[in-house]
Amino acid sequence: MLRLIGIDIGGTRTRARLWADGRTAAETQAPSASLPAAGIEGARAALSAALAGLGLDPADPVDAICVGSAGLSVPGADSFLRAQLTPLARSGLVVVVSDVMLVLPAAGFDAGVAVICGTGSVAVGVDGERSVQAGGWGYLLGDEGSGYWLVREALRLLLSRRDRGCAPGELGDQLLAATGSADLGALQRRYYAQPHLPREWARYARTVLESTDPAAAEIAARGADFLAALAAAAVGELAAPDPEHLPVVLAGGLMGNARYRHAVEHAVQATLPGARVRVLDDEPVAGAIRLAAAAVPGSRPRAASSHD
Repeated sequence: MLRLIGIDIGGTRTRARLWADGRTAAETQAPSASLPAAGIEGARAALSAALAGLGLDPADPVDAICVGSAGLSVPGADSFLRAQLTPLARSGLVVVVSDVMLVLPAAGFDAGVAVICGTGSVAVGVDGERSVQAGGWGYLLGDEGSGYWLVREALRLLLSRRDRGCAPGELGDQLLAATGSADLGALQRRYYAQPHLPREWARYARTVLESTDPAAAEIAARGADFLAALAAAAVGELAAPDPEHLPVVLAGGLMGNARYRHAVEHAVQATLPGARVRVLDDEPVAGAIRLAAAAVPGSRPRAASSHD
């Protein structure tokens, strides 16, 4: 029976899962083990903490490990992960991919497009040996439809209302209360003091999405259209022979908001008629388990879900 380790390293946390005897045997969380997010010592400590909770025996290596990590473009990130994980895998079988590449296998698909929307936004497409990316440029150059983008657009709207002598409205009142700002001027100054902290601002996205202010719905609709455009761009770049039937999997923290999720689903279906739109119902770490299984010679990979 296969024994596998899957690890998902995001910008804020690390999730690790041990798969044995056809089920999830253990699962842990720890701070991010991404080099750019934590530095080498912090990353080493976070990865060690995540692995410690799996109850591993160093004398009994697992069959394979797959880690999907944010920040792989940083020099040394790949080699760092391999150095930490290789001793734990039989024959040193360690697969290292970007964290965004875990979504499709986590949903049980070998080909398709994944749209990930949280603090940032990106779409990735896979078809056979070909993989493409649309978006994911970061908050300064893109990330339309993301949590950071939603809050920034809401602030722009509120500033426009102020310029026109209008009241901030329900959205303004709610955003001021959520951020603890005395007035719009204070909120604007705080924003300019912290423009380099997208995660800090993205946490107010739910305030925007849950507001009944008509302008909030308009912002959400534009965000959904941007995400659908990312999906369409990835489909176009794949140039698959049957593109209208490629699955589109929605994932990321903002897909937990039902209103926004439904808006994105409808926008994708309008942009890509016939597309099979799915919402990821497990953690992306399930995709790491599936990719680890696929790497073992002679294995028959399957979607490894925590529900099994």
